[in-house]
Amino acid sequence: MANIRTPKQKRSIDKKKNIAITGFELFCEKGYHKTNTIEIAERAGVSIGALYSYFKDKRDIYIAAYEQYLDSNSQLLFEALKQLPEPFRLSVFIDQWIQCYIQFFCTSGSVLAPLRMMMLEDEEINHHFCDFEHEYISKIVEILNQNGFVSHDLLEKVYVCSILVDSLNQENSVFPHKRISFDALKRQIIETVFHILSS
Repeated sequence: MANIRTPKQKRSIDKKKNIAITGFELFCEKGYHKTNTIEIAERAGVSIGALYSYFKDKRDIYIAAYEQYLDSNSQLLFEALKQLPEPFRLSVFIDQWIQCYIQFFCTSGSVLAPLRMMMLEDEEINHHFCDFEHEYISKIVEILNQNGFVSHDLLEKVYVCSILVDSLNQENSVFPHKRISFDALKRQIIETVFHILSS
């Protein structure tokens, strides 16, 4: 197998990014198992040899594709959380976190559900995105710390709160329940997250 290149020049960086974006589109359209590297290369407009010079296999493209998607949306969220007015107020932080998460990940439910299934199925993908999730949670903790907010077991508390925020997003975008008021659910989650973080 040829050595995998780490692109240095903009043209090569863009080519690798384009392969990942194209892979992401196909994985979303057809799923992981029904997508192959030949299709990805053809749609990306590169040779199969060029594809394999950047990625070792389909799994490698899958990881890069989803990481690119998640990282892009997460960075938008982190930037929004850094723009909070002073003095820091936890209630404002929570409102902004929930509002921005729903805004930036509003279409992610149908995208992330297949990723969660792949994490159950593939150990390497599972380890990679568990590490990615840890980085996301650690960044939220870091932003809280930078604003002078310190709490016992904060990493674990933020993890629990992240599950609640993601559940609200899923209720909003993918799995709406007709008999549940989204606004009432949102209020309950805001109150619960505030209680967890401030305890």
